[in-house]
Amino acid sequence: MRSAQLIAATSCLLALGSIALPGCQAPRPTLTEDQQMALWDIAKANKPNNRDQTGFSGMDWSLGVIETRGLITPLTSPDGLWVATETGPELASNTLMALPNSPIPTYSGIQVTRIDGTNSKLTPQYALQAPLILGQSADANGFLVEQPRIDGSRWIGKVAWETGKIEWLVQDDKVNAFGSLGPDGELAWCTRSISDPVFSLAIRFTDGEEIGIAANGGEWLMPSWSTRSKRISIFFLSDDGILSILSLDCRTPELVTQQPRRHDLMTGANRQDAYKARQSHPVIQGTPPGPLEEVVFYHPTLDAIYLWLPMSSLKTPPMALATESLVATRDPGSAGFLIGTRNDLRWQDPDNRKVFVRVRYGPSIPRVTNSRVTPYLLFIPGSNGMEVRAMIPEYSVPDALKES
Repeated sequence: MRSAQLIAATSCLLALGSIALPGCQAPRPTLTEDQQMALWDIAKANKPNNRDQTGFSGMDWSLGVIETRGLITPLTSPDGLWVATETGPELASNTLMALPNSPIPTYSGIQVTRIDGTNSKLTPQYALQAPLILGQSADANGFLVEQPRIDGSRWIGKVAWETGKIEWLVQDDKVNAFGSLGPDGELAWCTRSISDPVFSLAIRFTDGEEIGIAANGGEWLMPSWSTRSKRISIFFLSDDGILSILSLDCRTPELVTQQPRRHDLMTGANRQDAYKARQSHPVIQGTPPGPLEEVVFYHPTLDAIYLWLPMSSLKTPPMALATESLVATRDPGSAGFLIGTRNDLRWQDPDNRKVFVRVRYGPSIPRVTNSRVTPYLLFIPGSNGMEVRAMIPEYSVPDALKES
């Protein structure tokens, strides 16, 4: 890594020490992040009619079917105009998780399709040839891919939505995987030498400076940038099989190792558990952020989607959203989530699991966008590929159309 520092800071991060943030004396006190979150919690609890919506209804329509036999969740652009899907046979799990000596996916490529919600049409634009693995992050400019190399290394690239041109963001003699894009062009990823079985964490900041955090006593897996702040959440798998989730402040290199938030999730874990936890929740920068700093993930042993508020003053553990839930996304027009379970798609009040609305039957993957035409895209797995449907919530429909 250029301009890289290797920080042996794992013990500091896992200890959750009480290191004060550096700062200068000011004429009046400055609120800490905890104090700001406490005031937010109080204001939210005391706001009259703070639940603007206690349900959800919407209209959805089919846009077409994309041929894909893989397991990687499609990547979409934040404006809902593009979707990237994997092509070729289903990838081996050791290849997906970048395990040592994993086979090169010689038949795995990527298809990029244009979405036209107004005319209910999908138009294939271009295909990227093997060997390429679809990543788990995108923004308005492009999406991430990984390329396993003959020598055992792996590169991370960013594909421009419109042209298909690949810019290689990380290209060296190491195994680089699980990249995640930040709100201002930052990049977080996991990296290891070809001979080393465990991953360290690497972070590239907006100005190009890079730092690395060594994997002391375990390994770092599946970093994920927030879409509302300069924080990342990441899993740490200890050598004794404890899987933890941490939230790190990445505004500056100096703050990364200070006062992390952490919660232990499970014992007897392996790398596949961390991959499953993040698999269906790619980071799409530019989509509507949630009202609070929140992390959504799948719990591999409890078989449900969990919501964690790492900056909450109450410091509550992650909470389950719905039984047998597989994927969830915040609904920007209400206080709830759209949740895909094995049997249905539902709107769920996170503060009251008894309050939910079934939106449609059957499994589906909801993806929020910033488009007025297609505020939501739904991906419906099928035997012949994946159906893409557009959905517009009732609250997004203009009153003039409702009355017509």
